[in-house]
Amino acid sequence: MSALPQCDGEQWIVDVPDELAHLVALVLVGQAFHAALILEGTQLGEPKISAKLKETLDKDLHPATEKGIEHRDGLLFEIICWVAARKGKTGEEKIDNSHLKATNQGTDGVKVTVDPATKTLTKATVYEYKCTIHARKKFQSQVLKSFREYISGKRDNQLAQAVLALLETFGFTGLELKAAYDTLIQARPLAFEASLTVSPSDFPASKCIALFKDYDSLQVALNVRGGNTLPLDDVRAWFADFSDRVWARIATFDV
Repeated sequence: MSALPQCDGEQWIVDVPDELAHLVALVLVGQAFHAALILEGTQLGEPKISAKLKETLDKDLHPATEKGIEHRDGLLFEIICWVAARKGKTGEEKIDNSHLKATNQGTDGVKVTVDPATKTLTKATVYEYKCTIHARKKFQSQVLKSFREYISGKRDNQLAQAVLALLETFGFTGLELKAAYDTLIQARPLAFEASLTVSPSDFPASKCIALFKDYDSLQVALNVRGGNTLPLDDVRAWFADFSDRVWARIATFDV
């Protein structure tokens, strides 16, 4: 849903949670490629996993502490964001795989856009994901802070590592990677996309505008500022139910 003039973006609705849970389950067992193929319309057989991994994921999806629950929900939301980004990907873009553990530092996600004719980098999109019951506070204090660090160059080493790894999967080598690095660091063709859980489930454009207030303070063009929302009446309750759905899928995978 648009939050103009702060940013453009999407509002996500999970119509079939069990289908989404299946994709998340595949990512959690290390088969992000399988989830990506499903999004493109190709089905493979169900994965086989070890009994030990199944035991570990059971514990991870059913934490006993509040901190553990927050980490679990953050990880599940990060994978949901990855699914959404993969669905919107074009042939000239590549997105890094989602993390398999909740992260408090580092890059949540990166997408590269290339010109295949000239084999050059045209854009690097930085993602920030926040699964929270305090969306406005997180956006203002953490998301904008992180984006400013990328704009300033403070996190160029993290960004370059992620971007160049993706470009290698496009077949960039040697001098092409050096040229892409120079473009990234000097021309800085950066874009930014923030995704947050929000409440309640009825979250109109006016609330989105209020949520993303100050996005324009980054002083980058509107077309490189994205803001997505996943509206839920009760964030923690929804993710508790969703984690059960994810576990139900993993439980069916053969050992």
